[in-house]
Amino acid sequence: MRTVVFLIVLAVVWQLVFRAPLAGPIYEETAKEKIAIIGAGAGGSSSAYYLQRYSNHSYDITVFEKNFYIGGRSTTINVHDDPRWPVEVGASVFVKVNFNLAAAAREFGLNVQSYDVGKVRGKDGLAIEELFGIWDGMKFVFTASSESSWKSTIKLLYKYGTAPLRAHLLAEKASASFLAFYSQDDFPFVNLTEISRSRDLTNITSETTFDYCTGHGLSARYVNDIVQAATIVNYAQNVKQIHALGGFVCLAVDEALEIEGGNWQIFEKMLQKSGATVRLGTSVSEIDTSTKSSGKWKISIADSDKVEEFDQVIIAAPYYQTGIGGVPLRIKDASYMTLYVTLFTSTKRLSSTYFGLKPGVPVPTMICTTLADDDLAGSHTRPWFNSISIIRYIPERKEYVYKIFSPSRISPEFLQLIFDKGAEFNWVYEKIWNAYPRLDPISDFSDWKVDNDGIWYLNSIEQFISTMETSSLAGANVAALIVGANNKTVVSVP
Repeated sequence: MRTVVFLIVLAVVWQLVFRAPLAGPIYEETAKEKIAIIGAGAGGSSSAYYLQRYSNHSYDITVFEKNFYIGGRSTTINVHDDPRWPVEVGASVFVKVNFNLAAAAREFGLNVQSYDVGKVRGKDGLAIEELFGIWDGMKFVFTASSESSWKSTIKLLYKYGTAPLRAHLLAEKASASFLAFYSQDDFPFVNLTEISRSRDLTNITSETTFDYCTGHGLSARYVNDIVQAATIVNYAQNVKQIHALGGFVCLAVDEALEIEGGNWQIFEKMLQKSGATVRLGTSVSEIDTSTKSSGKWKISIADSDKVEEFDQVIIAAPYYQTGIGGVPLRIKDASYMTLYVTLFTSTKRLSSTYFGLKPGVPVPTMICTTLADDDLAGSHTRPWFNSISIIRYIPERKEYVYKIFSPSRISPEFLQLIFDKGAEFNWVYEKIWNAYPRLDPISDFSDWKVDNDGIWYLNSIEQFISTMETSSLAGANVAALIVGANNKTVVSVP
């Protein structure tokens, strides 16, 4: 017995002194591969999250974000700086078939609500009639009440014949082709151009919305009125500019959803879950190849002498807007639309007379715009805005919160013009975005890997379509390609 005790004590002393294991082989912890992600929006946050999810946290990730907030174009501000009244400035909604966003919201326990909940109905019982109108700068070409969908449908069919039904079928077909991107057979996809062709989506992206729709039996009147109102409010582009896939995305009829308190919370939670080091207010000025012989990329931080090395780099921001220098990359340039977002409050409603209505007749609470007929061009002034909507009512202040999308700055004079005399604007906020790329007809897209030694570009997908969900899908896809190349996991999108 004493011999056994002596041997045990000796083994413990040996472990403490010489730091040797009592049994089994000696393991050395290998350093995790370092990955830099430039951008903390939907794409960058998703790539960090899925890299760790697919690999059981096998990476050391650093996220660089030039802004001082997470979410990119999904940004929330508080009316009157009061956290009780948050409103979205950028990416406002998603829909049920946005699988990545919906799954993440469930996993993180975020409260998903209908976009209309609490926005225009005050708890004091004051209800705002939910009216929708399409304005061509001279008159409303279509109006409907969103509270009575069957009446709106009948009205559409009466005015435009079977065009709404045909448009719905075309949009459903395009959606079904896109959803194949999530399937085990296709995910992850190495080349966006090839999968688009294999799913017959190139036929849709290579034509304008107007040409594709009219070529498939939709009346020009319906396309110019209804479809164009949707493309202008969503992408600030008319139907003779934007490719048909962009047009069909705008026709998504699923219930619009949002995260209570702001959609950016999805991406904040993704980064938290990934364990990434997030550096807000930090811009990357250069990606240097001088150390690539050692298998590393050197990243220079703007306005400093700091240089860091990484094994791979994911660019999750529009490349030609980042100002990043250094290595030449295989990235096609893309023009982005400039969008002005103006938020303001007033106790007054929009002027009935300005919009050609009889005094006292309520102006629609959601106004989209379209272009007048070509034969009216001589006397027509294009609408000064893309859309105007009431997005919230604040009972405590008896104020309506308005949001205007426009291609140029909204002046105080214009606000006075669209309201009756004496209207006051108690709070005004303006944001200028390079909101989304021009979705011109296209059939070839940039590759994900834009340098063979490990630089990846997520925003290739934005010329295919630009949404929070597709940016998130791009992040998941590139994460799967990186992880799968190292044989670390079986890849799947939840």
